[in-house]
This record gives sequence, C-alpha cells and structure tokens, in this order.
Amino acid sequence: MLFAGVLITACATAPTRPPAPISSGQPRPDVTPTPEPTPEIEPTPHTPTIPVPGETQRPMVDRSKYVTPPHMVGRDVRRIAVLLPFSHSSSSVREQASGLLAAIEMAMFDQGNDDILLLPKDTAGDARKAAQVTKEVIDEGADVIIGPLFAESVRASASIAREDKIPLLAFSNDRSAAGGGAFLMSFPPEEEVSRVVDWAVLNGVNRFAFIGPDNTYSRRVETALRFEAARRGGAVIGAEFYDPSDNAPVDDARAISDRIKLVLNQGVSKVAVMIPDRGVRLRGVAPLLPYYGVSLRRLQYIGTSLWEDPDIWREPVLENAAYATQSPEDTRLFQRGFSNVYGRQPTSLSSLGYDAAALAIAFLDDGVVTEAEITDYDGFRGVNGLFRFRSDGTIERGLAVMSVQASGPTLLDEAATDFRPSVN
Repeated sequence: MLFAGVLITACATAPTRPPAPISSGQPRPDVTPTPEPTPEIEPTPHTPTIPVPGETQRPMVDRSKYVTPPHMVGRDVRRIAVLLPFSHSSSSVREQASGLLAAIEMAMFDQGNDDILLLPKDTAGDARKAAQVTKEVIDEGADVIIGPLFAESVRASASIAREDKIPLLAFSNDRSAAGGGAFLMSFPPEEEVSRVVDWAVLNGVNRFAFIGPDNTYSRRVETALRFEAARRGGAVIGAEFYDPSDNAPVDDARAISDRIKLVLNQGVSKVAVMIPDRGVRLRGVAPLLPYYGVSLRRLQYIGTSLWEDPDIWREPVLENAAYATQSPEDTRLFQRGFSNVYGRQPTSLSSLGYDAAALAIAFLDDGVVTEAEITDYDGFRGVNGLFRFRSDGTIERGLAVMSVQASGPTLLDEAATDFRPSVN
C-alpha cells in the first residue's frame, strides 16, 4: 500500500483505516475543472459544525440544493473545494497548480473515500477571482476549501468563507495571510530558521551573522534569525543585504567579514553565518568571507531549504554547512509514490496538496470540522513529516537538519517525531 505509515493522522492515534491502493479501482472523484457537475437532489441533509470565536455552530443550510453528480446520488456527500491558479500567466505557477491538484487527487485514492467530491475552481492568481469562486463553491456545498495559493487570494477567500464558517487549508507562505479561518499548509522560512538556530545553539554556537539578497524572503529570514537567536540567549552581530543581481557582492562581504573577525578576536570560538540564497549567487558569496580573512574553521554556514540545491553541494567552502528542511525520508517516499502514479516528478509544492487533502478527508470522516480538530495539540504526520497549526493559522513543523557534502546532503539531526510541551 502506498505511504503506509505516513498518512495524515493525529499523532497520538493510529489511522482509522488503511489507505486504499492506487489500483483499487474505486470511483475517481470528479476533479475536472470544467464542465461543472450536473446538479441533483441529495436525499439526506447533513450540517457540519465549524466553531469560530463567538459562535459554536455553522448555520443550518439546505444541502438538497448542493452539487451532486449522478453517480453520487444517495450518498452522504462531503465536498472539498480546490481553489488554484490553473490559468495564471506564469507557466511555473500553472505547473505548481497542476502538481497540487494531482497530489490532491492522489490523496483521494489513497484514502479510498468515495463519498468525497472535489470542486476545483480556477482563481487565475487574482484576488477578485478568488473571492468570486469562493462564493461559487460555498453555493455548491463546500465543507472545506483547499487553497488558494497567493496571500491576497487567501485573504479574499477567507473573508468570504468565514461568513459560512468554512475553513481554508491554504498554501501561501506569507504569515500575514493566516487567521480568520485560513490555516497555512506552507513551509515558512521562519520555521526553518528556528530549527537550524536550535541546532547551532545546541552545538555550542550562539553568535550569528547574516548576509543575503535584498528581497522579501531574505528580510523575513533576517528578522527571524534575530528573534530566534535572542530567545535562545544568542545574538546577531551584524547583517548585510546585497543587490540580488550581484553574484559577487564584495563590499557587503567585506563588511560582514570585518564584524565577524572582531567578534572572533574577542574570544568567541565560532560564528554561524546565515545566507538565504542558492545557486550561482550562494557559490559566489560564501567563499568571500574566507577570502577577506575569516578562518573557515571558525565559521558555521547555515541556511534554509533553498539549499536543497545540487548546484551548491560541490562548493568546497560549503562543506559541512547546515540547513533545515523536511525529513528526507518522507520526501523520498512521496516523490517515489507520485512518480509511480503519474510518471513524472512532483512539483516543489505537490506534497502540500497531498497533506491538505488527506487532512480534509480525515476531518470530514465524522461530518464535523472543528477548530479543535484543526489545531490539535499533538498535530499530524503527513508526507512532509510532523506538523500542527497554531491558533493564529500559522503552521509549526518538525524539520530535519542536513549537512552539505559533495556527494549530496547527509542527515545531521532527524526531524522531531512529536512536539515539545510548549507552543510558540
């Protein structure tokens, strides 16, 4: 069976049933964006409850008018809407949307639930369109919404869906889009920074420096680095931002090197240097610090999942550098399963679609979607490893720490298998 042991389940309990094999022959849910299914009368009304602050139950609705394709008439149908930018102007975004939908379909097969109907809609990557299709899927009976992808679309959809107490499992990496019924299934850089800083401090390094491109992602990483270092009793001794088009930012590298040398000369044994970049730029920046006189033995390069990049693994200066990412074993299992089913590799976000769908199906098993379920303290284990949602809609993940080696990354510290007692 596919993904035995990595299906979404509450961490404290076993799966309620095993996944159905891909080749089980169970009816394929209707996942084609067009044409829309022919409306039919559903004979058995059912009203799930979705508590939100200030209210305890989802308003009573007439489910008899909801979309039900002919082959599902007579079943207690649960509907999962999928809002993604299928017609976005960017081919890479369209590819991600397609990969997400493919993984969502795959989860449907693995869970073997023939009472779930998918309602895919195209947001085109536009917030106004996202709001429009959110209204459509609510009218069609959506119990849970998977998506959208972009922050503005998430906000627009959540503002509509919260009126009907329908939760969103969205894919934006922008934490400001969380909350108000939107729960982000993403890989936020803040989680990766927290994990690798934890690892560094546990290994005796509590002084940090930063050098990275001047962009939104890099700024988020630098802010997170300062916060995470400070709350563990460490400090960031300096930060430099370089022009993202500059593959050899010598002035910025010299400036941060001077600060590092000053601290090392004051008795600090080692400094961890965060560089949230990849490819040619990372290979150009990292060697500049030793070039400007910082002893490589007293540097610990650290990074984010951007370093999951074969282009950098053979850079000698980066040997033994550390970065945080999802569990490599979980990643390999998902990639192998996806490739076996579709004959191609998944996109970088596909696994999020799988976990979101498996989670939505698990929530709908009893016909009830509650905030308590979504924010379960013990969390869940999916194809991306351990995760749980905070009450503000952001996600907390159990991540591994990897070491850069010429032959490929090796595991330094395994991903957590359960969460610590405290919640951030």
